[in-house]
Amino acid sequence: MAGWAPDDSNLNTTCPFCACPFVPLLSVQTLDFRPSVPSPKPAPAGACGSKDAPDPGGPGPVLSDRRLCLALDEPQLCNGHMGGASRRVEGGAWAYLSPLVLRKELESLVENEGSEVLALPELPAAHPIIFWNLLWYFQRLRLPSILPCLVLASCDGPSTSQAPSPWLMPDPASVQVRLLWDVLTPDPNSCPPLYVLWRVHSQIPQRVAWPGPVPASLSLDLLESVLRYVGLNEVHKAIGLLLETLGPPPTGLHLQRGIYREILFLTMAAMGKDHVDIASFDKRYKSAFNKLASSMGKEELRQRRAQMPTPKAIDCRKCFGAPLEC
Repeated sequence: MAGWAPDDSNLNTTCPFCACPFVPLLSVQTLDFRPSVPSPKPAPAGACGSKDAPDPGGPGPVLSDRRLCLALDEPQLCNGHMGGASRRVEGGAWAYLSPLVLRKELESLVENEGSEVLALPELPAAHPIIFWNLLWYFQRLRLPSILPCLVLASCDGPSTSQAPSPWLMPDPASVQVRLLWDVLTPDPNSCPPLYVLWRVHSQIPQRVAWPGPVPASLSLDLLESVLRYVGLNEVHKAIGLLLETLGPPPTGLHLQRGIYREILFLTMAAMGKDHVDIASFDKRYKSAFNKLASSMGKEELRQRRAQMPTPKAIDCRKCFGAPLEC
């Protein structure tokens, strides 16, 4: 967001590390869990529950059992269905528009086709860039809309005579929209996010999984050391440890994301978003950066992607809410 220009005709943003212009993409994956035939007789209570769920009336999980706690905390996916195989998976990537560009495109669409087009089930297929960007912003700002209903209504369903209620009565509650930190694709030239590696090493369930190999140097001991330094208010040691482990460019491990983002998201994944004060973390990271800059130099830290986010990026985060789900 911080790299967008105040121009309603410019789709480019700029890379925060090399300042090169590029068109960002909004990746979308749709999972359909609705039944394709009328629902059978109701299953016994608890039959669809997680196998990790405790017996009714039995003792609950202890807080140290992170895997079990997260499994119990996992919300329902859709229509009360708990984590079964989806009937259909659809995906795609469209241009991620700035609010100015999106407003211009939306005004043009309404002017040419009328405001009724915004409520038609054909909108996602006919104008996917506008639709998915609208859904993204409404969800990010937590604004009510009928857009989730259009996701449901746009899917090809069974005939009306055989359709169960989830097909016949589109309801926003029947669609769950999740805004995730990353869309993970295997890249032999880069390493996965640290929060993903932490969950892989800790065997904690996650909504997105890294499909490629895990670098041996990014071990669980390393991640726990980073978290320990953050907890001890020694963020400069956490940054230094990561820089030493990754190695200098271009021969070292390529970090697609910045050091700031990696440490912050790792801390949030390990501790929980509600237990991390981002403003306090920013102050500690800035102090750590200045301390390292006195010995390494700001330019070297910038080249190794260890700089703080720009004030514009921090303002964007304040306006559009805290970081997303992992």
